[in-house]
Amino acid sequence: MNRPQTTPNIVEPELFGRDGQKKSIVDDITHGKYCTNELTVVPLVGPGGIGKTTLTQHIFRELESSFQVSVWICVSLDFNADRLIQEIVNKIPKVNGEKDNASNQELIEQTLKSKRLLLVLDDVWTYHEDEWKKLLAPLKHNDGEKGNVVIVTTRIPKVASMVTTTNSSINVERLSHEDTMSFFEVCVFGDQRPWEDHPELRDVGNRIVTKLKGFPLAAKTVGRLLRNQLTLDHWTRVAESREWELQTNDIDIMPALKLSYDYLPFHLQQCFSYCALFPEDYEFGSKELTHFWIGLGIIRSHDQAKRTEDVALCYLDDLVNHGFFRKNEKENGPRYVIHDLLHDLAVKVSSYECLCIYSSNVRSIQIPASVRHLSIIVENTDVKDIITFKEYNSYLSAPGKRLKVQNLRTLVLFGEYHGNFAKTFRGLFREARALRTIFLSGASYSVDAVLLDFSELVHLCYLRIKSVRNKDMCLPSALFRSYHLEVIDLESWGGSFGSTSEMSNLVKLRHFGVPEHSLKLHSSICEVGKLKFLEELRRFEVGKETKVLN
Repeated sequence: MNRPQTTPNIVEPELFGRDGQKKSIVDDITHGKYCTNELTVVPLVGPGGIGKTTLTQHIFRELESSFQVSVWICVSLDFNADRLIQEIVNKIPKVNGEKDNASNQELIEQTLKSKRLLLVLDDVWTYHEDEWKKLLAPLKHNDGEKGNVVIVTTRIPKVASMVTTTNSSINVERLSHEDTMSFFEVCVFGDQRPWEDHPELRDVGNRIVTKLKGFPLAAKTVGRLLRNQLTLDHWTRVAESREWELQTNDIDIMPALKLSYDYLPFHLQQCFSYCALFPEDYEFGSKELTHFWIGLGIIRSHDQAKRTEDVALCYLDDLVNHGFFRKNEKENGPRYVIHDLLHDLAVKVSSYECLCIYSSNVRSIQIPASVRHLSIIVENTDVKDIITFKEYNSYLSAPGKRLKVQNLRTLVLFGEYHGNFAKTFRGLFREARALRTIFLSGASYSVDAVLLDFSELVHLCYLRIKSVRNKDMCLPSALFRSYHLEVIDLESWGGSFGSTSEMSNLVKLRHFGVPEHSLKLHSSICEVGKLKFLEELRRFEVGKETKVLN
């Protein structure tokens, strides 16, 4: 499955406690020991939440002017050389005289003949020698410019030692108490002078900072928690919480993150915890996320003058302000990402009712009887050969004996090849008639190939499908008779739509998203006036005949 890209854009504008390390790395790359090498791989290694990505963002910004080509890629769990090479090609400038039939490797080599490359591979988890060599081959073409640099960030010391071309890896250490305090003060007080208006909080604040173990992520989330209530009672309760006693070692910051979660209002806890159903590093659009929450039925507006969508956006802003989402500005609008450790927290706090199955946990996963929300992730590597496919397929069949599918409220399927398991899914979800929320990402099949009795999904509120383009794929004929539907998101559906003649039955419908080339579907809805909650109608044509509505 394609992983989303992290961004080189700096989220934390000031770098605390790492200026010396940043300067040393930049100097070595620009005019030091790395600048004359054909290709240098510089690994930065440290535990999650220590600030590797933030440090690398600042290094990247300072080095960009020294390189003609700068590329940033989030690797995460799926280290696939072909995918990474394709991403590099998508981001490098074209050169004159490119061959139409040139391979991706040839395109990279041609570009680097006259240009130096700075490549960041952020969040690398695995090392496969053949894949690594395949990725580096076009970057060290003998006829190219010297001084190409690859910066790798990883939590895994073994990965760092395997990829480095220098004598050693660069360890990203914990911040000193003083630097942690400086960052904590910014998170709590912003531009105001710290402690000036609240001197009584200084001592207890110092005690809390000691518990953060020098981790910027912990300082940020706990700092955001404390800034909302600048009272001695609140800060003392946080400092004396028994959650701190659960720290297992000096690099365990999960208690700090859990403490911040515990103090969230219940509605924000709900919105955050359901994100455990999505893969790590998933990039959410604001509309995508708020519609998903609406489909789950967890957005409640107590102000009749305020739209449900606006309430959901306020919740999202609150989660950003509390540090649970990172907002990345992109050309096509902001994207929202959850840090890996916060994603682990979401999985932990939602484990009673949410379950996410993927190849590395499917063999041993515990399935509580209380599970109501299920996601299954199929990675590209799960179908790399027939043996791997059959093995994963057999494991996916097994949960059916333990999973009470008749109690499922949510079903999410991820992966561009998850359609290869359609037959298995059809058997697994045959009795899943209580579903209210369905998201199929990477579908390559007609929906009823997986959900055989779609007409029996009478409680369905949310349906979203992202699929390949194939006009032979069909939507269920019963779709427009699902009277509780509030969100139908088919903006990335590549199959046929069928008739919308019965769509006016969906009296609760708020959103009907279709591809740009299919906007005529909006104008073909019969008796559209019955859809009183529909938020947007992007195309409307007045016909020759008008049916009068009572």
